[in-house]
Amino acid sequence: MTSFYPWLWIVLIVVFGIAEAMTIQLVSIWFCVGGIAAFVTSLVTPTNIGLQFVVFVGVSAISLALSRVLFKDKMKPRNVATNADMVIGKEAIVLREITPEAGGRVKVDGQDWAARSASALPVGARCKVTGISGVTLTVDPIVFE
Repeated sequence: MTSFYPWLWIVLIVVFGIAEAMTIQLVSIWFCVGGIAAFVTSLVTPTNIGLQFVVFVGVSAISLALSRVLFKDKMKPRNVATNADMVIGKEAIVLREITPEAGGRVKVDGQDWAARSASALPVGARCKVTGISGVTLTVDPIVFE
């Protein structure tokens, strides 16, 4: 029965390795590391499956904790500016009068957009894009001093 335990750990290492290769998201890599440690332990203490299991669980947990610390910055979702987000902060020209009740149309970088504003803006007025909600821009008048 002593030769059974090393094979058990080899099978688990392969299974967890295949699972990791299929997901590519660091789902089971720490179990591979724990399995390797348990395999080495099984070579040193071939009859003590309890110790091998404790080593497997302990090394897997330590690997998980270390990977969280090492990859914490890389795991944060990044806000990627879309084409629509890139108009925020740009200057626009009013194409159709904007009223607080009905909104209007503006042109930004050669594109026609629906727009709304807290204040009325006449056709031809220059304004600044301050936000976007769906396909409607929020604009504020540009005040010249």
